[in-house]
Amino acid sequence: MNYKYSILTFFVILLLAAAPPAMAADLETLSIYPDKLNLNSKRAKAQLIVLGEYSDGVVRDLTREVKYFAGGGFSGGAFEIFGLTTEGLVTASADGKGVLTAKMGDHQATINVTVSGTRNPDPVRFRSEALAVITKQGCNAGSCHGSPEGKGGFSLSLFAFDPVLDKKSLVRSGLNRRTNVFEPEQSLILKKPMLRVPHVGGKKLRKTDVAYTILRDWIHEGCNDDPVTEPICVNIEVFPGENRILFAPFHEQQLSVRAHFDDGSIRDVTDIATYTISHSDVIGVTADGLVQGKTRGQSAVTVRYMEHLQSVHFTICEDVEGFKWPEVEENSFVDSLVNKRLQLLQYAPSATCSDEVFIRRLYLDLTGLLPSINVTRKFLQDKSETKRSDLINKLLESRAFAHFQSLRIADLMRVNPKVLTDGRAELFSEWLTNAVFANMPFDELAEKVLTARGDSRFVPEANYIAAINDPKDLTESTAQVFMGSRIQCAKCHNHPFENWTQNDYYSIGSVFVGINHVGPSIGISSSGGMSNPTTGKAMAPWGMEDDRVELFKSGQEIDPREDFSNWLTSDTNPFFARVEVNRIWAHLLGRGIVEPIDDFRSSNPASNVDLLEALAQDFIKSGYDRKHMYRLICNSQTYQRTTVTTEFNETDDSLFSHATARLLTAEQLQDAIGYTTGVLQPIEQIDQVIASTRDELQLVQKELDSAFNEWQQEYRRRFDEAAFVHGRWWLIGPFKAGSHEEAQMKELIDESEPVDLTQEIEGKKWLLQTDWENNRTNTFTDKNIGAAYSYHEVMVNRPCKIRITCTADDGLRIIHNGKRIYDKNQIIDVIEERIVEFSMGVGTNRFLIKPINKGGAFHFTVNFTYLEDNEGDANLVSDIPDYHAHLIRLGDKRTNSETNILREYYYTRDGRIPVLRNRIRQGGRNDYSTQRPYPQRSDFLKAFGQPERMSACVCERTDEPTLEQALQLLNGRHVHDQVNASAEKHRELTDIELTEHLYLAALSRYPTKHEQTIVAEFITKHENRDDAIRDLIWALVNTAEFMFQH
Repeated sequence: MNYKYSILTFFVILLLAAAPPAMAADLETLSIYPDKLNLNSKRAKAQLIVLGEYSDGVVRDLTREVKYFAGGGFSGGAFEIFGLTTEGLVTASADGKGVLTAKMGDHQATINVTVSGTRNPDPVRFRSEALAVITKQGCNAGSCHGSPEGKGGFSLSLFAFDPVLDKKSLVRSGLNRRTNVFEPEQSLILKKPMLRVPHVGGKKLRKTDVAYTILRDWIHEGCNDDPVTEPICVNIEVFPGENRILFAPFHEQQLSVRAHFDDGSIRDVTDIATYTISHSDVIGVTADGLVQGKTRGQSAVTVRYMEHLQSVHFTICEDVEGFKWPEVEENSFVDSLVNKRLQLLQYAPSATCSDEVFIRRLYLDLTGLLPSINVTRKFLQDKSETKRSDLINKLLESRAFAHFQSLRIADLMRVNPKVLTDGRAELFSEWLTNAVFANMPFDELAEKVLTARGDSRFVPEANYIAAINDPKDLTESTAQVFMGSRIQCAKCHNHPFENWTQNDYYSIGSVFVGINHVGPSIGISSSGGMSNPTTGKAMAPWGMEDDRVELFKSGQEIDPREDFSNWLTSDTNPFFARVEVNRIWAHLLGRGIVEPIDDFRSSNPASNVDLLEALAQDFIKSGYDRKHMYRLICNSQTYQRTTVTTEFNETDDSLFSHATARLLTAEQLQDAIGYTTGVLQPIEQIDQVIASTRDELQLVQKELDSAFNEWQQEYRRRFDEAAFVHGRWWLIGPFKAGSHEEAQMKELIDESEPVDLTQEIEGKKWLLQTDWENNRTNTFTDKNIGAAYSYHEVMVNRPCKIRITCTADDGLRIIHNGKRIYDKNQIIDVIEERIVEFSMGVGTNRFLIKPINKGGAFHFTVNFTYLEDNEGDANLVSDIPDYHAHLIRLGDKRTNSETNILREYYYTRDGRIPVLRNRIRQGGRNDYSTQRPYPQRSDFLKAFGQPERMSACVCERTDEPTLEQALQLLNGRHVHDQVNASAEKHRELTDIELTEHLYLAALSRYPTKHEQTIVAEFITKHENRDDAIRDLIWALVNTAEFMFQH
């Protein structure tokens, strides 16, 4: 054996083992943050961060690895004026100037240090230090003493929201035992969290904690509150930045938190700030802000100091053994940005799905329906390279797409027939469907629903606001739907996990507080804004410029919803576009880029920030074109990936390396069962019937439109010949009163003067009542003691005598042209007590009617009767409702909205158009749950998570599997009835035809040979073929392949 050779080999191995990797990157630059230090009090300190940039572009935290030196260029010995730990914490020692240098190898970085004020008193600040550490230790969290009831008789405001209350609780409550200025160490706020006395909350404090030192010193100094001159923190600055990528094995990053105050001063609060983590399995963070990576993934660290929050998003990267990035098709920037993040974290993308999976997935996502058998066959046989994009385009232009997508929007906008009665739910749903079908820009749709006013029976978009009576509820719903922000917490206190303050909440509330709901009508009154209950200050409406705020506060008629809508839909708004593209993405991919999809906050970061921002900018650039976004995403390879995972992406649940199998929604599943069993016909057949009816409808509309002007002219002639014509009705109130006598006697309007319809009374405005007319019973929902005022105009062509017959639950007063002609405290059912006769002169006759309520039911009716001999003269226009008669008289002075209302009434009179519209509605489309204008509640749909539409939260629609779902599928009435009916639909098919038919209908694929054989054997062995068909269909609809979208 050659020992000489063996020894040489041994030394070579040792040398190679000791040598650094051949490709190890070199340190190129070193930098220190902050770039200079000013420590201006004896307790001042600062956390340094030393970063090294390497030749491969990676930036590492070297704070704990460099060597620190002091001196040079300034008077005084540096380490005599400041102290410095190996962790990079600098503390003040004595006044002076110096330099601090960090060295690593041949590289170094230097900053100047100035220390001052060390000879001056530096007491602990109550609000910015003592309360900050109480928050840091968790004492005032919602689960501890910050809960509404407190804990153990000790209550603090949540996250130090109310310092006055906290000072009182700490110093005065609890028999003065919580703080002991004579023996600070005996204070309960120190002893309990250190478990020196029993504490249900466990051990929360140690003598080595900075919180202990601050609280002990504050107590020792007398438990003083801050002077009124104490500066206020206006924001915090967290370094390094918003995004940080850490590469193995260097998984540590020190944070620096600096608080900026309104006097221009800056304090380092790194050790007293509070740190929370979104994904604790990915990273950890120490009390002094050292972030430590644990495993590959993404997480946010949210830094809180007082009411200010800021998040830093961390990506932890590790090498995965055997990982190699595959060649993958990229169809757009969507794929590029998804793959960039996957490659960084070393997750491999799955392959593209099969045509069978694609067509089923696309149909369910875009229309909610299964593709018909004929459509599936044709698609699978198509060899065109563009067949997928062609199908996407076709479905985006279908009515089925418009109906299904409007259903999803209607979920958020609470289109509920129990709330929106009188056909308003259907009216609003149809408006949403038409908006989606016509591809109305989403900013325009938002603007219309947020600023609509008028009678919601005729103004469909007004039903978004009509469905939500409470302005605070409307505030929260609007923020959640259009801004993706759950601001409910800020109603009572500043949001604990986001930068929404109580002032912000009530500023948005000021946008909606002036909305008047009178019956189905939506109006605006001057409100002066919604007041913050903590400060009592009326907040200016969100988004309103200062000059308009002054006009708003002065009582001028300004609709703040217009200002809010302009702000909301502006291209620079950080919320609007991102929220909508995230909703679309979540619908198509099964998970949002931000999840939950309506919970945007810095502490809940996007899984791919660049992707979300690129989609939002593309959405804005497209003119808020939702179909464009669907087309973009559906054409991406990311959307078309299979659900089959690999060893390199099976743990990915947020980066979209593979598709996610999803349980069909309640409506999708019900329709899928209906189509598979043959109970529902293919939607294409329904569309053909509906399309034919639409053509007929257009012909009738064209015919009627050509005669529209002539019809108006005829009625204007009749108006000129009639003795009198009723005009519009207006209403203001009801107004509460302390007693029936007060309701009757109190005159809120000067009854002797002409009515000013622009006048506000007790914050309420006059609202036009488009459905009121002569001899109509007008009912109020308000059951309180009080009164209301109605104003009505009658146009008189020649002098005439009139009788008014009055009916009311309680009292009624009528003023004609400033003169009281009828006044009853309580109307009794005696005809002489209910009538009044008088004369009307030529011109406009004005009637002010005051119904009075003692409490309970509240309604009134007035019936004008013509008393002249030639009674027919008065009835020439009796077949036209009062409001529509007014619109006809207006002629060219009508607004577009008024013309549309009159045209709709004209259509209704003819009768043919309502019949055709109803035929379209009843053409079979309503049999499909995914195509209905509003939910049809059933036990089956409820079991599978159909929402009641009582909330704007997407969480109202559930997709978690339950026992009730299993029972519905196994032996529920709905499935049982449909399966029973299936045999008759399929009995004429041969066994081979039957199997192929069912697999194409249910699964959008042909059966395999093995499946064909099994089905044939099953049917052959069964004594009753109809029962075999039923059993086969029942088995199919209970498979995971059927119930899930793959």
